[in-house]
Amino acid sequence: MNFNLSINDAGVATLLFDFQNEKINKLDGNTLIELQQHLTALAKDGNVKLLVFESAKQGIFIAGADINEIKDITGKQEAYEKARFGQQILHQIAKLPFPSLAVINGACVGGGCELALACSYRIISDDKKAVIGLPEVSLGIIPGFGGCVRLPKLIGLQAALQLILPAKVIPGKKALRLKLVDAIYNHTLARDFIDTFIDKLLTTPAFAQQLITKRAKNLNQKLLEDNPLGRKLIFKKAHQNLQQKTKGHYPAPFKALEVIEKIHEMEVEDALEVELHGFAEVAITDISKNLIQLFFTNEALKKETGINDDSIVPAVVNNGAVLGAGVMGGGIAWLFSNKNKNVRLKDIEWDAVAKGYQTANLYYQQMKKRRKIKPNQIRYNMNHIAGCVNYNGFKQLDIAIEAVVENMAVKKMVLAEAQSKLPEHAILASNTSSLSITEMANDLERPENMIGMHFFNPVNRMPLVEIIPGEKTSPQTIASTVKLAKQLGKTPIVVGDCAGFLVNRILIPMLNEAALILQEGGVVTEIDDAIAQFGLPMGPFVLADEVGIDVGFHVATILEEAYGERMKVAGLFKHIFVEEKLLGKKSGAGFYKHEKKSPIRYNKNIDAILTFYRADQNISVKEFDSKMIVDRCILVMVNEAVRCLQEGVIDNPAYLDMAMLMGTGFPAFRGGLLKYADNRGLQSICDKLTELSQTYGERFAPAQLLVDKAQNGQTFYEANIEEVVTDE
Repeated sequence: MNFNLSINDAGVATLLFDFQNEKINKLDGNTLIELQQHLTALAKDGNVKLLVFESAKQGIFIAGADINEIKDITGKQEAYEKARFGQQILHQIAKLPFPSLAVINGACVGGGCELALACSYRIISDDKKAVIGLPEVSLGIIPGFGGCVRLPKLIGLQAALQLILPAKVIPGKKALRLKLVDAIYNHTLARDFIDTFIDKLLTTPAFAQQLITKRAKNLNQKLLEDNPLGRKLIFKKAHQNLQQKTKGHYPAPFKALEVIEKIHEMEVEDALEVELHGFAEVAITDISKNLIQLFFTNEALKKETGINDDSIVPAVVNNGAVLGAGVMGGGIAWLFSNKNKNVRLKDIEWDAVAKGYQTANLYYQQMKKRRKIKPNQIRYNMNHIAGCVNYNGFKQLDIAIEAVVENMAVKKMVLAEAQSKLPEHAILASNTSSLSITEMANDLERPENMIGMHFFNPVNRMPLVEIIPGEKTSPQTIASTVKLAKQLGKTPIVVGDCAGFLVNRILIPMLNEAALILQEGGVVTEIDDAIAQFGLPMGPFVLADEVGIDVGFHVATILEEAYGERMKVAGLFKHIFVEEKLLGKKSGAGFYKHEKKSPIRYNKNIDAILTFYRADQNISVKEFDSKMIVDRCILVMVNEAVRCLQEGVIDNPAYLDMAMLMGTGFPAFRGGLLKYADNRGLQSICDKLTELSQTYGERFAPAQLLVDKAQNGQTFYEANIEEVVTDE
């Protein structure tokens, strides 16, 4: 039994939810049946005056419906029936002959939020774990237990759309402001507040009426939402915003918007029926299955320690240092300070240290602009950063992260010098994007403490950190670094020590392939548009400008040295950087013009450069359609991803896909690079690669693992990652 029912002498029935043998409460099929039985019995009990929902789990009210059950849905009718079953049970709460109260002590999302919405009243804890919302569209579905119907009626149309469409969950204070909850309580005095609130509901009719009155629409809602023209404007603007943000690739938020617009003036029962049909349409799509798969992968990664030995306890890392105060160094220092960890920011000159401070402050100002932090908190956090040009205080550190120029000799010198100043237990990490960790550790006194910790730029926005052990890195160092990355709010993924590691090794060939297409006759904007239409956040040339053409060329050169002919740097790429000295955004011009206070625009000087280069190299110009552009750019990445699996750079296909998603913005709706290959068909991929190799060379020759899986009718996702996940 997952519910413990008690009824006191005052007629207060309490359903205490405690999902057996799980860390969370979820509304699976069996739990819903049990809830239905309780609700049916309670409705007939004339002594009950109030029903209270509480959770026995700390920090969790209800985490939603069982995602495994949604994942397994195959047909529209099945989707309709499953949602209808849950929807009808929650609707029973709304139709009870007495009021109901949801006491939200923690996460209250998805189906949990819909249960709370069906209640007469809601109160929420001020604990930071207490959040509420309807994030279903992030899984490719829409609220199907009544959320599309009840939330707009409760908090207004605009506010509801601003929660449902971007899949937002919000803390108690904002929920109270939006009138989504009726009160917020101090979690340290929870029982007293809850009991007092219940007593007032039962004994003071004016108190209950006051709560209802507070939910009245404000003037803005009345002006816009209570007239047809205003509503039409709201829905039109919402649709435009969705199109701009999703490029039409994600059907769920559009379906949620369509359902909410259709049901706005309907009676509840009719509206619930429309919601069911909307849910059924999106729950069976490949996009929903892909997004759910990514959810399971993300949950599994949260539990990863980076090692297979459970007896090893990660060290506590409190105090750190960053060596090199460039953009990356300043960003990493900001990250430490933002998580209340002390960090020393070292460089050889104070001017450089000042620039690191500027980067950290810039990130805080961006947070302030988005109302994520207050000025006094910025001052407090910045005090966690101590700039220095020497090694004073390094004997008290637990980790030092090197972020100097991408040059092996320079890195070795800095690392050796730093280790001599650190205590014996301290971890020494490198933020290198492509250089060998094993080689860096060769001359160190404690190579077991050396590890790669590759953050992505910009540090404040990119969630991934590649963790790269060298040959002599100890399991203790790996586990401690993985734990630190999680404490810093990042998703760490352990990868093998090879040139480019995982993400850059797969990404750079795509940038190089785009340059090859360009020199053969392609058009910069057409190539960028084709890749953006495929779903990547930006085309290869926009990305090259953003990262820095010099950085991209440098990494590409390292990959060519390591992997030979198949990663030979495009001649045009070299010409653009070496001869033309274009750097991209940092210098104001690359493939595009980057001028302050102006949108980026194509750099027409590229046309002259292309004409000269093609003539000099005797290149006959060809035309490329978007399909060929996508095949060459994306399949070269698929092929390299398969090689990474084949070589053991990473063992788990789902983790590889998540790394590409978080590190490059590979489109989530496609499920990841290898999921895309599975969905397209591995034999089809092999055939296309073989065809491309006959025209463009050996770099397209399909990897042996890809050939083997295609011949055996296998896929990369045969072993489902969700089997690893025991509590969603």
